[in-house]
Amino acid sequence: MASLLPIIDDILPMILPTSVSITKKTDIIPLVPPMVPNADGTPGTHRVRVYSRDAVVGRLDKICSTVLVLSPNTYSTIRHYGEQDAILYVALGSGVLLTASSSKEKDEDDPERHELGQGDFAAVPAWTEHQVLNESTDQDAHWVIIRSGGHPVEVHLKGWGRGKAEYPPSRA
Repeated sequence: MASLLPIIDDILPMILPTSVSITKKTDIIPLVPPMVPNADGTPGTHRVRVYSRDAVVGRLDKICSTVLVLSPNTYSTIRHYGEQDAILYVALGSGVLLTASSSKEKDEDDPERHELGQGDFAAVPAWTEHQVLNESTDQDAHWVIIRSGGHPVEVHLKGWGRGKAEYPPSRA
């Protein structure tokens, strides 16, 4: 049986139908962001401070991707991706990746700071608490998040090192 495995790997792609899935930029990042009403209920602006959109989700068994957009002077929740390893890529702008301290000597509320610019990557292991910041005063930051697994897992936390999930979870 073991001798058939290499042959099966060569033949299956020829037998099983495959299709390429395309996600357009306009499907992820709308040209006009949704209207955000003012606190008093009056019409507001077309500005969303932090939002996450699925890019490639449920199309492959072992990998998925989302896009996280942060307006100037905003930040994501503190989160981890459960069992999923992740690669974060700064596609537009710059930002800061805060990660739970790996040092036993540091205070658990004092995360490590990693400055990232456009084109930079960060590998975030499974269960690693982290937060993304856009400290720019005038430019959005777009982060592409690629995770192991066909569907993204996000656990939003109330604080560093506490492991208590936020309920209800926010999407950003």
